Parts: sequence; C-alpha cells; structure tokens
Amino acid sequence: MTALSMDDRDRLSRLEGGYEHLATKADLHKAIGDLENRLTKWIVGLMLGSVSAAVAIAVAVDRLAG
Repeated sequence: MTALSMDDRDRLSRLEGGYEHLATKADLHKAIGDLENRLTKWIVGLMLGSVSAAVAIAVAVDRLAG
C-alpha cells in the first residue's frame, strides 16, 4: 500500500468533510420508522371513520326505507 502525500490527505479530508449533510443509514432507518408510525395512525383513523360513516348511512337508509 502506498503512503498518501500531504496533498492527497488534504483532498481526502475535504472530501470526507463534504458529506456531513448527507443522511446516514441510522438516520434513514429512524425516518422510515417515524413515517411507518404516522401512516399506521392515519390508516387506523380512516378505517374507524369509514366504518362509522358506513354504519350511520346504513342506519339512516334503514330508518328512511323501513
């Protein structure tokens, strides 16, 4: 393996320092987990709302038609 010259080390350190704004694997994993939790809450809420609306419509139709 060849030794890096000072110029190469400077270039390498500048390159590595330029990636600090990028997300890491852990950051992405946390973001996906948070998104999954939010989506689960939305889906459960929408399902409960849909079932409630369907029951209300069925009761209204039964009372008006029956």
